[in-house]
Amino acid sequence: AGLSKMGLSITRTPAPHYLSHHLRRFIRDNNVNLILDVGAYHGDYCAMLREEIGYRGAIVSFEPSRASFEVLRSRMGADSGWRGLQYGLSDTDGSATLHTFDSGDFNSLLDLKPQLAQVYGVDASKSVTETIQLHQIDTVWPAIVRNCPTPRILVKIDTQGHDAAVFRGAADHLEHVVGVQTELPAIELYDGMTPMADALKLYDSHGYAPIGFFPVTYLGDFGVVTEFDVILKRFSVETVGSVARLAESQADVLPGRPM
Repeated sequence: AGLSKMGLSITRTPAPHYLSHHLRRFIRDNNVNLILDVGAYHGDYCAMLREEIGYRGAIVSFEPSRASFEVLRSRMGADSGWRGLQYGLSDTDGSATLHTFDSGDFNSLLDLKPQLAQVYGVDASKSVTETIQLHQIDTVWPAIVRNCPTPRILVKIDTQGHDAAVFRGAADHLEHVVGVQTELPAIELYDGMTPMADALKLYDSHGYAPIGFFPVTYLGDFGVVTEFDVILKRFSVETVGSVARLAESQADVLPGRPM
């Protein structure tokens, strides 16, 4: 009672509204036994899986940047359940040009918009390029599921604008992908980025429906969310379509909606 009077409360860690709380529940409820960390950077996501969520299953990280992969490799250390592959994922196989910055979490195959680079304090003039290799999940599938005969996969994608292409490159094996965590833009930071609505339509067409949105970054002092981490769960395409039709029918009778 004393805490509540001061506006304080006690809750379990992670709190129910946190991304990590929802991930823990999703991994448990869907019997996930393999997580693909696409756009691993320095391995922060995997560290969160191990230390905060308590996931002990297999992880495969993908990081194409040489400098970032060296940091990632050292962080994997003696964790035998965590492997790293030094290439990117896409919907084609071949080489590509990666734009890298001093702040490596903005590295992308796309061009960062200059006005937004300025807002985030990124000096776009210091960007350098690196030639990297790209593969489709479908192409490298045997290497991904090595020692995992019955994979139930969560694919986490954080590629700064290339997430939809990564998903399209897994088209032949989506029956093994029970969920996707992707970063969707409310404001498109890169030229050629897939808009949020188009990305959601893509996932929807394959039976994936969003079950959680979590703000990632905000635009300066305006408090506007620029990106969301979104967790999508795989249902049947028919089920997702039925839910969408139900939502549309309910929207017609919501209070305040013009009739």
